[in-house]
Amino acid sequence: MEKLAKKEAKQRSLCALEIKPWSEEQDLMELFKKVKATVVKEGLVWSENCELKPVAFGLKKIALTAVINQTISMDEIIEEITEDTFPDEIQSMELLSMSLL
Repeated sequence: MEKLAKKEAKQRSLCALEIKPWSEEQDLMELFKKVKATVVKEGLVWSENCELKPVAFGLKKIALTAVINQTISMDEIIEEITEDTFPDEIQSMELLSMSLL
């Protein structure tokens, strides 16, 4: 039972995320860098790069990944980013998929 608990504590998840800005004039690469630099937690590793994908009418979204351990809630991180840290810069942030590593 103790082995199982240790194994579960070491498990990590790969999360695919999308960030949608409020405006098409925003510098999305700068916003990506700000998110990575500002939201730092033990057990959270942001991807090195992101991809900019078109949404509509010139608006683009940021597609990125993050690796988290089992002690972190990605829902709490998304809420912190969209409501507390960057409410004027990020319209929405969505968790597209989560898979165990």
